[in-house]
Amino acid sequence: MRIGFLDCKTNSKDAYPAFSELADLQADVQIEKFTCPNPFKVPAACKKLFGRQVDAIVAVVTTESDNEHEMSFLRDKIADVEIAEGKYVFLVIEDINVLDQQLKNDLDRALLEALEHAPPTPPPATGGGMDMFSMPQTSPQGQEEEEVQDFLKDDSHRLF
Repeated sequence: MRIGFLDCKTNSKDAYPAFSELADLQADVQIEKFTCPNPFKVPAACKKLFGRQVDAIVAVVTTESDNEHEMSFLRDKIADVEIAEGKYVFLVIEDINVLDQQLKNDLDRALLEALEHAPPTPPPATGGGMDMFSMPQTSPQGQEEEEVQDFLKDDSHRLF
């Protein structure tokens, strides 16, 4: 599974080492990291990460506690991206003075949610199944299918 990790250059802490450590504890998780200039670029950066075929995104944004109106706007724009892509973005909003342990706990929660809600990966192709163009060998029209195949093998019909 591919999880996108998105952070901002303006964040007060670098959350990637902690997130990478948590992701290493999970089976079959690859991280695609992307850093955007500021929180207002997060929705556009999410679209870029989804373009890199990630299954879900954990976005970390540092803010001041009095920016609730701006964060509400950010959540709305991220919801628009989620709807357009059909995938989830798990937003981790941290205060400037967040403790390292609290950040790690929030990242762990977001990663587990991303793993739980990511779209299921299709089973690998085995090569022995039918594709959408194959006809079943036994069907109610079995006799008609044989007649059509016999007709097509016959060279007596020509269009030109």
